[in-house]
Amino acid sequence: MLTTAEEDRLEAALPTGFAVTHDGGTYDYSLTVHWTGGDDVGADADESPDYPALVLGWNSQNDPQPERQPANNLHEIDNPTDEPGLTQTETEEVSDELSVTVAVRATHDSNGVPPQVRATQLARPVWRALEGEVDLNTEGPDGGRPMRIETSSSPTPARVERTYRYQWAIRLHHRELFVTEVETAADADVSAEQTDN
Repeated sequence: MLTTAEEDRLEAALPTGFAVTHDGGTYDYSLTVHWTGGDDVGADADESPDYPALVLGWNSQNDPQPERQPANNLHEIDNPTDEPGLTQTETEEVSDELSVTVAVRATHDSNGVPPQVRATQLARPVWRALEGEVDLNTEGPDGGRPMRIETSSSPTPARVERTYRYQWAIRLHHRELFVTEVETAADADVSAEQTDN
């Protein structure tokens, strides 16, 4: 499961401001980011987001990825010389599936732009960014874990509750690390006697 800081990093990497062209005109739009789920306070507690919206919601979290799991679950052993103790780090390779939806009201807006045109021109750059432009596969600020993004479904258009939307899913591959400190001896006092047989 991603931490709040890691979710914020993902959200900050997504494009939200776009120019939409229609019938000879160009109009600026900004997507409002809205996380679905159990929020009971703040902007995301509203019944519906402000449109146009970029809606994010978890389909699943911490799905095991056994094909990426290293032998013995071992990620790293740090055993410095001339110092007692070692640090053993085990890993669990997992992925989270995130639903991504770009939604607009299913009416012509004040600029006269049809909903299908707005939704298509707003969804395409978000999809392209997640398909290959957003790179979170490095350690983030404040120790945020690297994440590899993989598109797991194609954008699908639909009319839902007076909105026109494109929805697809991405997988965020990352790892859960478990650190164990192990005590070791700096030296040992051993004596042995030789015997003749």
